[in-house]
Amino acid sequence: MGMQPLFSRLPPELRLKIWNLTLPSLRLVSIHCGAESASLCNPQSRTITTSFTGCTSNAAIPVNMHVCAESRAETFKSFRFAFGFVRTPGHIIFNPESDILYFGPREGYMAADAQFHTCMSMCDPSQLALVRRIAISDALFWVDEMYSSMAAASLTTNVIKQLASRMPALEQIIFVPREQDEAIQPAFTEERMARQIQMAMHTVCQQDSHWRPPPWTIVSLQTLKTACG
Repeated sequence: MGMQPLFSRLPPELRLKIWNLTLPSLRLVSIHCGAESASLCNPQSRTITTSFTGCTSNAAIPVNMHVCAESRAETFKSFRFAFGFVRTPGHIIFNPESDILYFGPREGYMAADAQFHTCMSMCDPSQLALVRRIAISDALFWVDEMYSSMAAASLTTNVIKQLASRMPALEQIIFVPREQDEAIQPAFTEERMARQIQMAMHTVCQQDSHWRPPPWTIVSLQTLKTACG
């Protein structure tokens, strides 16, 4: 779709200002890691496809990406393709200054935790280092559908270690209760999570005296989605 004739006659600086004002100010970007293409999983396939190597997301793409060449170019001054595995291009459009990177629950035995650590180890370190806000589901700290305080403490500590190591620019960590727990026992769930997180933060700070944890909070997924529009 091209620009309307009257709009195209506006001074360039005014058009660029309008494009910037219409960019999303906050997005929740859910990340999915791994090879999802059949051609990547099947060694007998003759077609080599890399479009799904790395990470993908179902987050809405900024509308300005589809309006015209000028709006797209201006959008890329704030957004970029990110989170490809090392030496492969990324496929998630991400603005590290405003977007929240979200690691949510996944189906399968400890799949959420495995996906997080896959991303931390395989994604381009320079792109991970730009992330300022991250949201992490409590599902990462469960073993299947069972909760164990000892296992959760260890899993939480391991996740925070990765954040301390891979994301030096973090300004905020958001922990998200599982929806089924929030629906039944919200106060108990958040109290349990807070104790678990505080202990893990303390452990990591003891192990890495140079790390200063950013502010963190516990927010329901529904509240987070509402805030992100």
